[in-house]
Amino acid sequence: MADATQDFFHGLARRGHDRRLRAINGGSVRFDISRDGRTDHWLVCIEKGDIRVSKEAAATDGDAVVEADRAVFDRIASGEAYFLTTVLRGEAAVAGSPRLFAAVRKLFPPPPAAGDARRRGGGHE
Repeated sequence: MADATQDFFHGLARRGHDRRLRAINGGSVRFDISRDGRTDHWLVCIEKGDIRVSKEAAATDGDAVVEADRAVFDRIASGEAYFLTTVLRGEAAVAGSPRLFAAVRKLFPPPPAAGDARRRGGGHE
């Protein structure tokens, strides 16, 4: 069975650079992903588009923090759910720098049906 969360973070580490993040001169986001009473910490550091990822970051690391249940984050990481929508629904929580959240959300895949409703005329614009 695929592990969407680990695949997401390993993919970021392999990517190493994302030009959409060049405006971030330095910052980090800690992801606290919980399952079965245990929390995994992932730290994503961004410096002018360069991305470094480490697992088991200290619980005090990060200029910003995303907290989510593992099932919710798996949906975000696989593109089944949109990051911002899960935050607005209270399925994920964020704290810290809004600028980092605006940048980090670009790293997630878009939901598969994101543009479909608009193309079919069912979306509200």
